Amino acid sequence: MNLIRIAIDRPIAVMAAVLMIIMFGLISLNTIPIQLTPDIRKPVITIRTNWTGAAPAEIEREIVNRQEEVLRGLEGLDEMSSRSRDGRAEITLEFSVDQDMDRALLLVANRLDRVSGYPSEVDEPTLDTAGSEDRPIAWYVVTRTEGNTKPVHENGDFIEDTIQDRLERVNGVALVNMFGGSKREMEIIVDPDRMAQYGLTVPTVVQALRAANASVSAGDVEEGKRRYVVRTEGELKTIDHVKAVVLRSLEDPQTGGIARVTVGDIADVTFGYKKPTATIRRLGEPAVVLNTPRETGANVIDTMKGIHAAVAELNETILPPAKLKLTQVYDETTYINSAIDLVKQNIYVGGTLAALVLLLFLRSSAATLIVSLAIPVSVVGSFVAMAFMGRSINVISLAGIAFAVGMVVDAAIVVLENIYRLRQEGNDAPKASFLGAQQVWGAVLVSALTTVMVFAPILTMNLEVGQLFK
Repeated sequence: MNLIRIAIDRPIAVMAAVLMIIMFGLISLNTIPIQLTPDIRKPVITIRTNWTGAAPAEIEREIVNRQEEVLRGLEGLDEMSSRSRDGRAEITLEFSVDQDMDRALLLVANRLDRVSGYPSEVDEPTLDTAGSEDRPIAWYVVTRTEGNTKPVHENGDFIEDTIQDRLERVNGVALVNMFGGSKREMEIIVDPDRMAQYGLTVPTVVQALRAANASVSAGDVEEGKRRYVVRTEGELKTIDHVKAVVLRSLEDPQTGGIARVTVGDIADVTFGYKKPTATIRRLGEPAVVLNTPRETGANVIDTMKGIHAAVAELNETILPPAKLKLTQVYDETTYINSAIDLVKQNIYVGGTLAALVLLLFLRSSAATLIVSLAIPVSVVGSFVAMAFMGRSINVISLAGIAFAVGMVVDAAIVVLENIYRLRQEGNDAPKASFLGAQQVWGAVLVSALTTVMVFAPILTMNLEVGQLFK
């Protein structure tokens, strides 16, 4: 089958094929995700373990050293580093690029299960995967409006229940991180003098509160055909419940009376707020900060439109009664739009200049029109392949398209020049077109392949740059 002969003999079919390419290309353009840079898979797992109030030396001895002992020798592990600081241990595992991260997560979780005997105050370790798609696409600040004297960090629960919940429901948002807010908690402030008077210590008080705040199953009781499950409910929900917890009981051997010491006798129980983990100010005013990373493969432009609508809705309905205001201070689409517009401008200007140069040297409006039409058809047709391969429109892909426009023009000029030469020798238009394309198609193909092969060594690199250009 000779494609060149078919294209010349069936011009209507060629025109229909070109129109179909343009139609499917435009449809694909609406479905391809738009982002600043391609998704780069960074095979990193971060293990975080919290131990409130512990010093770095204790964290290293009780947590980090024991976790590192079981994590050594993981399959595909390239580097392991750790960091101990006040109240937190963090271990970073870097794997090879070709590592199956789902399997790596399973192996890491199984290894961590071998570590037992943590101090009672230590939280369960959490696993996080890191990658370029984890970079937030938007940042916001929550500030007080006029007349609001409540410390802004004390709105942590309200922000989590309203703002964070609303933003997380936007299509394309993976999660919402909050910084600078604090949650409401019950505080028990003990009096050292009264504790010494009753012969109590802080560990004794903590142990009594822990025992009283537990729900215990007491088995079951069978009565005829019925079976009753017995449980002891010991959840402390109010201040009075906490104050009534008995810390010590003494019986007078002479009178038989019983004296009890409760939490209310040695401590003040109130509702307060946790100490914020970060202190943030914007334009001299205290604030709470939030950010929103996107889901992998989400269209940043569409996601940001949903975020803008959610922010406007919150500022119009929920936040005014609370005398709060949500302001967006960073928008990644600003840089995406400017970068993409710049590349588009280069494509348009480059295509226009190429057409003018062709018209200047070929002195033929028909030949110039043919080459000029090949540029947009090739660009739009490439969107079909990008959608099929799951690629995104970003600075790298658009720069590649701009680079390929020059190759399309070069190939078209070579073919047209050969056809023009054959026409000057006296051949008619169909024969000159057939022979002109048949004689140089091999050279044009090899020329394109040599340009593509320049990037082959980069594609084989197991680094982020290899993923970037792939």
